[in-house]
Amino acid sequence: MSLTPPNFLNLNICQDAFNNLFSLYFSEHDHDHEEETGGGHEGHIHAGVSCEEDPDKQYSRPIHIAAIFIILACSILGTIIPIVATHVKKLRIPRYAIIVGKSIGIGVVLSCALIHMLLPAVVALGSECLPESWQEGYEAYPYLFALLAGIVMQFIDFVVLQYLINKQQQKKSISLDSSTSNDNSLKEVHTSGNVEHCHGSHVHGGLLMDPAALKTIEAYLLEFGITVHSVFIGLAVGVVDDKILKALLVALAFHQFFEGVALGSRIADANLTSHWHEALLTAIFSFSAPIGIAIGVGVASSLNVNGATYLIVQGVFDSVCAGILLYIGFSLMIKDFPEDMEQLCKGKKFEYLLRAGLFIGLWLGAAMMAFIGKYL
Repeated sequence: MSLTPPNFLNLNICQDAFNNLFSLYFSEHDHDHEEETGGGHEGHIHAGVSCEEDPDKQYSRPIHIAAIFIILACSILGTIIPIVATHVKKLRIPRYAIIVGKSIGIGVVLSCALIHMLLPAVVALGSECLPESWQEGYEAYPYLFALLAGIVMQFIDFVVLQYLINKQQQKKSISLDSSTSNDNSLKEVHTSGNVEHCHGSHVHGGLLMDPAALKTIEAYLLEFGITVHSVFIGLAVGVVDDKILKALLVALAFHQFFEGVALGSRIADANLTSHWHEALLTAIFSFSAPIGIAIGVGVASSLNVNGATYLIVQGVFDSVCAGILLYIGFSLMIKDFPEDMEQLCKGKKFEYLLRAGLFIGLWLGAAMMAFIGKYL
């Protein structure tokens, strides 16, 4: 006796039933998702993120103008503290305390590069408000721009250093030639051997004998990276509504202060030609964020910080600045940090505690900027 399954257990009927069930479920789920996000792409909303400026935001111009002067004061204060501590001997600030501040600055630079520049660049260049061609073309644009910036900075650093070394060699050769021009033939032969010896030793020591030039280059590169980044942060602060501004203002004040400490440490360590030169670099950085805020206040009614053009420009510049600061930060950590540690700690009483203090300063600078990155 053969058993015939009932019609409701037929394979085709069951498959159709499951297909209808799943299609019904997903159609309901998609309908609910569209209602939550405002109906698909209607109103330029992507995955709950609006690409249009909120027309109903509360914006108080006097509060934003006050923010300009608050940020300016914090930027100036942070930058001039290391410079004044280095040049004003009457303050009697120990050399070790200055180097600890320099170590804090290295941590600030590294943390700022990764958390305050590269992360916003990744968010901006990965935004769904950008054209599809930009999103689908290449997913690693922020890292690519940062990588290229670091490579270019290394090349510029090398070229400038070689130029300075060759220039110094030429001056050395001219001075030696002029000093031997009046000697007799025997002394000329003897002196020429010495010239070759001196010249050769200068070539071999060239990469190590000009730290001032390297520190000057690092100061300029750090100035450029931090200044451009500060302009974009100021621009963003200048266009936000009052509620967001209150939270951002505190974070930005600390942000500019610690970045100023890092930059001021490099400016003071570079031993620039004049105090006017130091004042110029200090002023350029100190006014960068306030100028950005002022521009933001002026265009607050028309600038859309969620627009494609703004996001691309911000993302590219933040990526480039991140690459520059990463190159500078790691260069300082690999080269300057151990040199300072050897000069100040080796052979001293409580040597290991002194060394630990420099490491703690480095870690503290990175931790402070990482914490501020949660709110800025």
